[in-house]
Amino acid sequence: MRNRITRLLTALAVGIVLSASACAADPRPGSGHGGPTSPAQPGGTFTITLPSYPTRGLNPHVGAAFDASQVLRNNYDSLIAEDRDEQFHPWLASEWTISPDGTVYDFTLRQNVTFHNGEKFDAAAVKANIDLLRNPDNPSWTVLGLLQYSSVSAVDVVDPYKVRITLSTPRADFLSTLAGLSGAIVAPGTLNVDKETLTSGTGLVGSGPFILDKAVQGQELRFHKNPDYRWGPATARHQGAAYVDDLVVKYIPEASTRAGLLRSGEVDAIGTVKATDISLFDGVEGFQYEQIGSSAAPTVIMLNLTNGPTTDVRVRRAIARGVDIAAVVNSLTKGSQQRAWSLISPDSAYYDAAYENKGTDIAAAKALLDEAGWTGKDADGYRTDATGRRLTIRLLATTPTYPDDDFLKAWQAELRQNLGIRVELQFVENAQVYDLLARNQYEAFPRQVGGLDLSLQFNRAYGSTSPDLKYGQIDGITLGSIVAGAKLADPQVDRWLIESTKSTDPQHRKQLFDTITAHLLDNAVAIPLYTDRNSVAAGSAIHNLTSLFDPPRNIVNAWAYDIAVR
Repeated sequence: MRNRITRLLTALAVGIVLSASACAADPRPGSGHGGPTSPAQPGGTFTITLPSYPTRGLNPHVGAAFDASQVLRNNYDSLIAEDRDEQFHPWLASEWTISPDGTVYDFTLRQNVTFHNGEKFDAAAVKANIDLLRNPDNPSWTVLGLLQYSSVSAVDVVDPYKVRITLSTPRADFLSTLAGLSGAIVAPGTLNVDKETLTSGTGLVGSGPFILDKAVQGQELRFHKNPDYRWGPATARHQGAAYVDDLVVKYIPEASTRAGLLRSGEVDAIGTVKATDISLFDGVEGFQYEQIGSSAAPTVIMLNLTNGPTTDVRVRRAIARGVDIAAVVNSLTKGSQQRAWSLISPDSAYYDAAYENKGTDIAAAKALLDEAGWTGKDADGYRTDATGRRLTIRLLATTPTYPDDDFLKAWQAELRQNLGIRVELQFVENAQVYDLLARNQYEAFPRQVGGLDLSLQFNRAYGSTSPDLKYGQIDGITLGSIVAGAKLADPQVDRWLIESTKSTDPQHRKQLFDTITAHLLDNAVAIPLYTDRNSVAAGSAIHNLTSLFDPPRNIVNAWAYDIAVR
């Protein structure tokens, strides 16, 4: 994988042409263990259950950063596709070139594509979408546009099927941005609606292999096959229309309920299998089970540098060292998830194993708290300072699902038992989190920060933001986000982040990521918890089970283009 990443990033510097003939499909097996061996046949309905409905609506430009919204990939295509090794392949664009300075991208577009409403896909459609994404008045601006598209200085229609995108500065993450759901192309005629409609996604039209028929808020999405679809990505396992006639996505938060539905045959597949349910499907006759690692950032707990006891680096370091996270992860997930030692996924080309097996030292953590002045103890056994104030850490989080829910409760118990720290768990709906972050009444914030490219993940989590959570921009690159829970404001870190975003030299980028990681871990800005490993189970008749994972993050996206049920 590292060699492939090297070739990709080198290409950003020298400029290349990629064409369909040069790109091969993902070579991985077509289905999970225990799957069918006969060829896939068209027809039938595929039903899958996932944990969470797209709470931010059905606009791919607005909700693309959330795992639940990846199901929208069934409805929308992008210019290019990214595979699990982070290489790029043709999709709606048949080929492209990049200027030697990495700022000008010329895309040649396919000419046989139509949107579901009959509109033609062309360069004007691409321009309409990207111009909207980089418009500060667009609802997607603070979610996607500001971080990912603010470096776009111009979008020009060169001819009806050639579009030129010019950046104000080189960006190593730009192809990933276009390949992600945030780069989905929506029929231009459906973009001219009011903000409320644009945010909800109601009425937006794509060109994907399925057409959305029905959306039941919080419960279900129903799609039917687009019979005219002939422009699947080069990473797909087949071309032409989808195999299944209909796709049903049901949203069921409880993992045990999802497992029961699959065992009873009421659904064909389930996403996010709880550790205690894996044995029901893995290696069991009549079922398939798959789990895949991810290049996405691990789940971490960010510690607030601007409020409460965590402003003291000694307290942060004590919290980081005071829990045997590996033991908790192994106990709760039965080995299905792995302890994260770094802020970078082990599935990333930029991972460094130097941080492994470092972290837990309860004796040292106690000494740090003593040094910080938390030497007393109250009647409940919690540490206090000289004034009798209890050492309390308020943890703010979106209402968690598996495995976060179990882990955070265990982390709370371990800090009390090991160090005498009281942890208050405050779980709220996702829409409330951002307002509470702005109020700054918390000390800990668990999160897995999204972004296909590592520089974008780091920028979102550790780039400088002002106290009112406004964004900052340096040299045309936007830093920070509303999920930057540590509220780090370090000019040196910002410089490293900007350089890692602009650099097209993979070795230089790796050095920068190593430097950033070492600095953040040493100062306990964030505590790595576990790596992102995603799972799916299905009946034995389902073809191409692993196509449900969305590369390179490999979340379960219910993209059913390659799925067959017979």
